[in-house]
Order: sequence, then C-alpha cells, then structure tokens
Amino acid sequence: MRLPDFGRPDRLALVIGNTRMLWTRLAEELRRDADLRRSRDPIEAYTETALSQLAAELPVAVELRWAHTVGSRMVAIQRLAQIAGLAYLSPANLCVHPVYGPWIALRAAMVCDVAGPPGPPPEMQSPCDACEHACAPAAAALASRPWRKLQWRRWLAVRDSCPHGSEHRYSESQLEYHYTKNRAALERAIAESSE
Repeated sequence: MRLPDFGRPDRLALVIGNTRMLWTRLAEELRRDADLRRSRDPIEAYTETALSQLAAELPVAVELRWAHTVGSRMVAIQRLAQIAGLAYLSPANLCVHPVYGPWIALRAAMVCDVAGPPGPPPEMQSPCDACEHACAPAAAALASRPWRKLQWRRWLAVRDSCPHGSEHRYSESQLEYHYTKNRAALERAIAESSE
C-alpha cells in the first residue's frame, strides 16, 4: 500500500476528507447533474471528479489514490490520516478529528511531485487519551456480528458514543446513505437542497 513518490522520498502527500458540509454540496450537484445522480456511488463519483479537476489544474504532477479503491492501488487511509496528523485512529477503529470528532470521511490521498515540509509530520495528541473509551465496548459488541445494513443504527451508536465533535454530526439522510447506500436518502437530500 505504499504511495507513489515520483522517485523521491520527500514528495508531498495530502490526505483529503470531508465533514458533513459535503452532503449539502453533493445534493446541489445531484439536483443539477443527472449523470451523477445515476452513478453507482454518487459520493465517490463526485469526489473523483472534483479532485481530478483540481489535480489537473496544479502545476506539478499528481497521483491520486482513492480511499474506496481496493487491490494494488489501495491506500491505508486511516493510518495515513493518523501519520499526517489529521485524525487519530480510536479504539473503535474510527478516525477522530480534534474538532470534528468521528464526523469525517476520508476520501483520498493526493501525492504531488513537489517537496513536502521538512522533517516528520507533527505528532498528534490523541483525543482519545482523555476519554473513557465509550466507543470500545460498543464496537466490540458489534465486531463479532456479521455486517447487515439493518444494523446500521448500532454502528451509528458507536460513532455517537464518541464525546468529540457531536455538534458536527451528520444529518439523518447523510447517515442513512453513509451506512446503507439507500438512494431514498439521496432523494431526500436533493429535495431538502431545493427548499
């Protein structure tokens, strides 16, 4: 899962994610773009299009790796987010941002053919150190059960148990789509965006 480095180990790598704000922009774009609305996974399609356009505008070579890709181009995005100082990997295997808590989604790694900052990334203070790890028992109770879309509210309870960033919690339609990929949740978001 090594990232490309353009033949030099000091290349800049950016970890790209989103907060709940993506949902509003995605809904607006879905209302305008019928092809996006019909795509297999509109969030992935929107992310790929937006970041590919950005990469094409940069004055240096860029390599994008998507968090949703498997196989030889797979990226250990949660580990990368922690190494970069973006988010800490909690005992429940959720990435916890210092401000947004677990209410982020990691989308891509962008490697640019330009030197990154000197030295190692800043060490991240774990937001979980001062926590009673309420997420761990909730996650452990579910880890032994097979994933079923009908259990998504139990998985949501794991995320809700984190004391960080609760004011940045996703909307109900965003949560439902995140966990189930139910297109009805997207349609509700589109309808809400036109109000």
